Amino acid sequence: MSDTTLHELCKGFGALLSRSKTPQFPEEAARVNDRGNLPLHAACSFQATQDVVEALLKAYPQGASQPNGVGNLPLHQAAMWQASAETVEVLLLHHPEGATCRNKYGSLPLHMAASNRASVDVVRLLIEAYPDALHLQNDDGMTPLDLALAAANSGVVEGGMGKDMVGSSSPDAIIALLEGRPPPPELSRRQQAEQYMERADALERQLNSLRGSGGRHGRDLKDAVAAVRRLADCYPQALYSAGIDPNELEIALSNAMAHGHDHGASQRRGGAPGDAARKQQIAVENAILEAVKNRKKNKNNSALRPSEDDEEDREDALMGVRDRVEDLISSIVGLEHIKCQIRGLRRTTEICDLRESLLPNHGNGIRGLSATMLGVTLSDEAGRPRAPHMIFFGNPGTGKTAVARLLAKVYHELGILRKPKFLEVERMDLIGADQRSTVAKTREVLEEARGGILFVDEAYTLGMTSKRSRAENAGIDAMNEIMRSIDTDEAGRDSPLVILAGFPTEMNLFLARHDELRRRFDVTFEFPDYTCQELAEIFVDLVHAKGFYLEESMRVEYIAKLLGKQTDAHWRSERNGRVSEMLLAGARTEVRKRIRSAQFEEQEVDPQLILRVDIETAMMHDLK
Repeated sequence: MSDTTLHELCKGFGALLSRSKTPQFPEEAARVNDRGNLPLHAACSFQATQDVVEALLKAYPQGASQPNGVGNLPLHQAAMWQASAETVEVLLLHHPEGATCRNKYGSLPLHMAASNRASVDVVRLLIEAYPDALHLQNDDGMTPLDLALAAANSGVVEGGMGKDMVGSSSPDAIIALLEGRPPPPELSRRQQAEQYMERADALERQLNSLRGSGGRHGRDLKDAVAAVRRLADCYPQALYSAGIDPNELEIALSNAMAHGHDHGASQRRGGAPGDAARKQQIAVENAILEAVKNRKKNKNNSALRPSEDDEEDREDALMGVRDRVEDLISSIVGLEHIKCQIRGLRRTTEICDLRESLLPNHGNGIRGLSATMLGVTLSDEAGRPRAPHMIFFGNPGTGKTAVARLLAKVYHELGILRKPKFLEVERMDLIGADQRSTVAKTREVLEEARGGILFVDEAYTLGMTSKRSRAENAGIDAMNEIMRSIDTDEAGRDSPLVILAGFPTEMNLFLARHDELRRRFDVTFEFPDYTCQELAEIFVDLVHAKGFYLEESMRVEYIAKLLGKQTDAHWRSERNGRVSEMLLAGARTEVRKRIRSAQFEEQEVDPQLILRVDIETAMMHDLK
């Protein structure tokens, strides 16, 4: 059995909590994929939050004690993939004996945590749960301390995959705990940057030593260089996760190829074409390795540039390379559960892209890099993922349409959708005078949205009958045609991604009456009402988008406080994001009044500046 929908949701886990309320959730939580993983294993591998892990354990309590194909409990997965201390604590609470369980390689959860640089709190929890683990060896004869020392010395973790991520614990702190000493104080950001620089230099020396070597290490390096180049050609967005700008890499590769071509022409005149080809290959490899090297240096040097007292700039500097997908996701205010699900789908997509790049013929055997670095994680034969059909429900103004429109761009950037097309329709666009015309109109809409997203607003109206329509089941005919498109989606892989949207009460009643429709929509997203803080953030974004700027004293927190005083929760719930639009319209009216008054008094007024008094006046007169 391949990964189920619930396994995929656990990689982003944004929609999983909504799905946990469905009757079939306990059955889904107990299903394993072809690698023996429960959804709980997937959640722990993708650093799910505590409430997600608790929901899965509530649905299937035995999951905490169930090993996967290599003998890993969910606790092993959590320790290996740097899950939070809260997640590990929940797993230990449900299955305390998990700390004493070994996988097929003789590793305890503490071995996994030590070799993969888990957080200090996680290591401490595992030691407290099973103190004897400090002195026990795995099948390779390594204690947790041995593994932590090896990881610290090599700069890479067991299995060959680098884990030098911001947020992972210092190796010195882990080693101190395993030796029974109190951990040293946390490193400052400057010290972390210097430490990362040292590791980058050590890795660069290691790569250079492997360049001319034969054997497995030399083949691994060539495979890695070839993989990066294929990713740059086919899926450049995947490189952003590694902090590499694909545009800069493309320029470097083009320069390397041009240099090799010029050099080759001169060599052909001298009669040594073989040397020219080898030198061109070396130039290409150097360009790729230089991009990897610059990734390390850029990230670490950026932490040193801001002043010590400018914490906000320092945070921005540490973010590294930004990409369009993340910029689009970050433009959404609030709705963290939706952002998380998109990032989870992106991770799955990039893993599939990496598999296809590293293992283009993986069915014909795996050697070198593939076997040592990827293991079973990338051995699945499944193709690139397709975003699931979705249901959005929320009150007016909660951003359902805006998010759907944004998803069309994001999924196109990720290569999940063929087009960035977004088509919004409602009942009248699907329903005709009779059954034949209804089917024809619906098919026409589906064809127009092909390759993109079809957004059906107020979808619950399809369950209503119309006095003007002769066919009482016109809405049913339209729904059946949409379901037919979804059912045949796997064959064509180009049918539109369908999103049904509407208000919570109406949508729940509509879906309760049409269970066959709900079964075809794997993901449900609830759009909660915006808080005053979020409305203030939306207002500030609108101000900047319209070319205005605020008086320096007008912070988001102050605007949020004013909104809380001037409006009540029920009034805001009927408008949500429109409150910010109303506030901006009122503030612009006040600016225009000030400009007209200044003309009579011959004073200068900045037409793009919104003052505190403008906002306060707009709230009193326009937010009613």
